[in-house]
Amino acid sequence: MNQIVNRVAALFLTIGLWLSLLFAKEKHTNLVCKDIAISIKAYPGQSLITVQEILDLLEATHPVALQKTHLKKIDTYAIQDQLKRHPLIKSVLVYKTWSGVLTISLTTKYFIARTINLMEPNGTDAYVDEKGDLIALKGLPCLRLLVITGKNIATAKRKLADKGLLALLHYIHSDPFWRRQMTSLEVEDNGKIILGTQIGGHQIEFGKVENIEEKFEKLRLFYSQVMPYKGWNAYHRVNLEFKNQLVCQ
Repeated sequence: MNQIVNRVAALFLTIGLWLSLLFAKEKHTNLVCKDIAISIKAYPGQSLITVQEILDLLEATHPVALQKTHLKKIDTYAIQDQLKRHPLIKSVLVYKTWSGVLTISLTTKYFIARTINLMEPNGTDAYVDEKGDLIALKGLPCLRLLVITGKNIATAKRKLADKGLLALLHYIHSDPFWRRQMTSLEVEDNGKIILGTQIGGHQIEFGKVENIEEKFEKLRLFYSQVMPYKGWNAYHRVNLEFKNQLVCQ
């Protein structure tokens, strides 16, 4: 008797589940896009793209307005691929909700430096993102970032030519003091680096991009133990090239 009751209960449960799925499918089929919700996660101080710009981009590339369109007709994968190709967007997720909202959640790239090509008459500015890709500044606001100058900085595919340089930029950018103190970075023809400073006006002869942490430890000791006694304007050049040495002029 119990087995019959269990089988009947299981049958009704299966029928109920099937009817629920059928109802849900029917409801989803008739759902209309009521709104578009866009959230943008940007690096602090680098909000270079707005919600309205994303809405304008979607409107320009979709002949039919997304709002008031049946959700089943909206290709979220196509929208996702489209936004991924945007030069300022790092990652994006697009999905639909049962309340009829098309949700777009994206994260923007963040930049660690800015390049200037002084060899051209008007200069060519570009931002360097965290992966070493160069993105033209045209139409973008100017951020206060370390400025890089020199020849052959970038490859033909608009990436930093030297991976060591990218490591150096990350090291500077990740430290609040170095990020404020270092204002410029010149790549000389021989590959050596010269850093310009915010306070003191001295230049730092960094040498080749090697032993980065060791060189900055020497520089930190110089700032904490020498500068307070000699004064920030006592030297105009500080050389970090030589192992276990720091030469000041």
